[in-house]
Amino acid sequence: MLTEATKANLRRKAAFVDRVQTRDGVPMPSLIELNLTELCNRKCVFCPRVDGNVYPNQALHMSLDLARKISDDLRGINYCGTVTLCGYGEPMLHPKLPELVGLFGDIRVEIVTNGDFLDAKRIRQLAEVGIDYFIVSLYDGPEQIEKFEAAFAEAECTNYLLRDRWHTEADEFGLKLTNRAGSVDVGPQEPVDQHRACFYPSYQMMVDYNGDVLLCPQDWSKLHRHGSLAFQTAMEVWTSIALHKRRMQLIAGRRCAAPCNKCNVDGQLHGFVHAEIWQGERTSKCA
Repeated sequence: MLTEATKANLRRKAAFVDRVQTRDGVPMPSLIELNLTELCNRKCVFCPRVDGNVYPNQALHMSLDLARKISDDLRGINYCGTVTLCGYGEPMLHPKLPELVGLFGDIRVEIVTNGDFLDAKRIRQLAEVGIDYFIVSLYDGPEQIEKFEAAFAEAECTNYLLRDRWHTEADEFGLKLTNRAGSVDVGPQEPVDQHRACFYPSYQMMVDYNGDVLLCPQDWSKLHRHGSLAFQTAMEVWTSIALHKRRMQLIAGRRCAAPCNKCNVDGQLHGFVHAEIWQGERTSKCA
């Protein structure tokens, strides 16, 4: 079940994800997701973190030095996309979150949070240092809507979306339920189709807390690491031979290798314009 909030989020995301910036004819990522921390205060049944033996909490955080290097790198290529603070943990648990956000300057930054550490004061603080949009997933119940609407009103912030996640398993918990590349098996999961195209690596770069660039945000097992922003530039990784080979395989619908061969995600919700440029089927003048 896709709730109205989820549909609204997909429409909102499409507005910037499917606008393509190119550099020397190469479609650049329009979304760079940062996994700021390996900590989360919740254990949702549809998340690999539900089992601490599978995905344990660890006090591992992205350093300010690494975040500064990434932001400098992106400004150096006049990056016009969005940086999303989400990943595999709760970004509000990063011990120096305001300082880290401030490093990105005028680059558009979003944060995805469960809201447990968010109030009017924190909303105002984060908005002042550079958070352009808040996506809050509500897991406890509809009573949270009034609470957060009041908090955002007090903070005089209108750039937010509240996503209802309190639904039951029968309603897929109110989200686009996936098996997280074979990491979880709960609810009415769609079957795995190893011949369905996926555009994630065509438009999105997934960066782990230590700078490693992962194949996509669904790869919770972190099987594929395509370089590191700790010592490479974003463009070096983005245009690397290994990543491009996997990208083109997925565009062609060849999910023959792990973790893609166990993944049931619909990877065609965004990125189709990027994929067409990668294939040479569309002009690159889309910036």
